[in-house]
Amino acid sequence: MYLANNDANHDPIASVYNAIGIASEAETIALILEQLMLKHLSKEAHILDIGCANGQLVQQFHIRGYQTTGLDCSEKLLHYAQINAPESKFILSDIRKFESLPTYDAVFSRNTLGFILNLDELTTVFRNVYAAMHNNGLFVFTIVTVDSVSRESLLEDFNICDITDKYVYLEEGKYNPEERTRELKSTTFELINGMWKRSDSTLLDKAYFSSEIQSALENVGFIEINHYNSKDFGDPTPTGEDCFVCRKPSLTR
Repeated sequence: MYLANNDANHDPIASVYNAIGIASEAETIALILEQLMLKHLSKEAHILDIGCANGQLVQQFHIRGYQTTGLDCSEKLLHYAQINAPESKFILSDIRKFESLPTYDAVFSRNTLGFILNLDELTTVFRNVYAAMHNNGLFVFTIVTVDSVSRESLLEDFNICDITDKYVYLEEGKYNPEERTRELKSTTFELINGMWKRSDSTLLDKAYFSSEIQSALENVGFIEINHYNSKDFGDPTPTGEDCFVCRKPSLTR
């Protein structure tokens, strides 16, 4: 979930985020990706999940037989990821600084790249991903775009409240149309040893124009760039998610 630390501390809410995480949601995402990505991969393919959070989707890739690696900048989220997907590899890193030789046959990222707040840094992220991929590798990611069909619901203000006997999770989102940024404030109360502990987190994500994303991908070298809504592939949510699919070209002759 979290890719880059844009002046926000994500670790305090990690345990509650893990408690909220629903394995069935990760399974639904994997079913969508079977159409968008997995059907194009060999069974020996190595998949990198950027912003893997608590690793539930990484585990879905693993049980389907793929080599799996997750990357996140939250150390505490990766602690839970190692529990949820014990046979996978995990990397603690900010993707803007991530360096790798060509290792991965496919890279996926869900609702993570919006935490990169300017186009130059987003292009750097695309370049890092490109460098880490084998030739002919697939790059699939979701990100909110300003010109999305579902933008009105995705960019409107919202409030979330989740109350259980063990935790309370509150999240508020406010969109700034001039900056194309959304402030996300999270507050959690977690029952620990009979005492309620409060933690807070604030971060920003940005909505880009799809043309900006397309141009950045092309500048890095990606080809066969397509833009979809995940509802077209069975996403049961009301609005779906903007999904980009592209490929690193094969340089062999």
